[in-house]
Amino acid sequence: MHLPNFNRNSKRNVFSTLIVGLAFGYAALTSATAQNTAPVAPKAPAVPSFPCGGVNPIGVQLKPVPKLSNGEFTNPGADCAMWQTFIYLNWPAKSGQRGIPDTSALFGAPGTTVWESFLTEEQVFLPNGAKPQPWNNSVVNAALPKEVASEVAVGSVRMLTRTAKVSPTVANLQATLKANKSLVANTTIPLDEITQSDGNILYDQQKNPVYYDVAMNKAQYDYITQNSLYNATTQATFAKTTNIVLPSGSIEVKAAWKVLTTTEASSGRFHVAKGYIPGASGGKSVTIGLVGFHIFASGGKQNAGLWATFYQVDNAPLMGATPKQNYSFNNPASKTPVNTKGTNPTQVVQVFPDDVNAAQVNTQAQKIIVEGFAKSPWQYYAMIDTQWSKTVLNLATPVPLSVPLSPGKAGDISTNTLINPVLETFMQTKGNSCMGCHSFATTAQKGSKTATGFSFMFGNAQAPK
Repeated sequence: MHLPNFNRNSKRNVFSTLIVGLAFGYAALTSATAQNTAPVAPKAPAVPSFPCGGVNPIGVQLKPVPKLSNGEFTNPGADCAMWQTFIYLNWPAKSGQRGIPDTSALFGAPGTTVWESFLTEEQVFLPNGAKPQPWNNSVVNAALPKEVASEVAVGSVRMLTRTAKVSPTVANLQATLKANKSLVANTTIPLDEITQSDGNILYDQQKNPVYYDVAMNKAQYDYITQNSLYNATTQATFAKTTNIVLPSGSIEVKAAWKVLTTTEASSGRFHVAKGYIPGASGGKSVTIGLVGFHIFASGGKQNAGLWATFYQVDNAPLMGATPKQNYSFNNPASKTPVNTKGTNPTQVVQVFPDDVNAAQVNTQAQKIIVEGFAKSPWQYYAMIDTQWSKTVLNLATPVPLSVPLSPGKAGDISTNTLINPVLETFMQTKGNSCMGCHSFATTAQKGSKTATGFSFMFGNAQAPK
């Protein structure tokens, strides 16, 4: 028996519809499956960080981003800001661009750091008050051997000429203060010990002197060059009508380097650099390690700024503590009096312990450094303390401001003692500090009492001949 044509067509239509539906369903399922199995871009790894601060925690990140103010006006806030700035300053620098971090590099990778690419004091304050090089130029010192001159020009080799803890021009400060008994009466600074002299040299346990290095960032360089303050004559003219004060955003650093032994150089515990020691009978290239580091972040005309000092953890033991090792600047078996001028090697102890707040931040900062790069030498560095003031200053008037500058009212300054054992070895007495000493910084003129906003750098300016 045959079905009517109508029924056969109806079945055919139903069957066709079913086939089409299955085809669309399969296509949709295939499309969805394809979408679900498409490769997903991996998430960027989290940046190691920790919450840090007091009433308004700012946090510290393993990123080359400076923080140059203490907005919450607390010791933890200052410690966090300066640790963040330390990370930025010591981040590997981008080749050919002064002061620019290489964000693709690991914190602790070998090579020139951001601050090492800054221009040094000697590169900006030139003989006869000459105009310094443009910021990104690499002017080669013709007096240096060709094989090191280009590296010195870009900062990948440190020129080691200074064994005093302050620049030679600061020697003028002693004469200025002694000529003005009222200034001497207002300071507790041991004047004989901030002047360059043979007895003021720090020697390591291998009887090598420690070398010092001073550099500035572009904000500071721009202020100096735009106002011709590198020239002692134009500097004096400028200071008659306008006070010399570094603008906010300026960073000045001072580093202490030791010549490393072969064992030290391969230990992974030091930030290592190349150094060149010039000499009359030919220079010498050496491997050096960073052992001390000062940071001054200017607060402009209304603030004494932020100050901090860091050290390498193998430098010296704390006074009164039982030494657990041989240090770079201390031999537990030595009978040499500690912190004594004129000794070689110098037997150093750290007189004042790290600040309690700073010590806590040190532990957390060292932890994230290891998280970012397990072999980073920066895990072996720590902060002693910071110094800052709550006082709002007026450094714009009167003109000229005279030394000593007051960084703040009594009780407003975070601490009156801030000393680094390898930067102020022979000045480790209560009441000595970064701001206390730098409040006497003056212009380059002989016998000057005109203040330069806490920076000794301007005293290096020379007059044209």
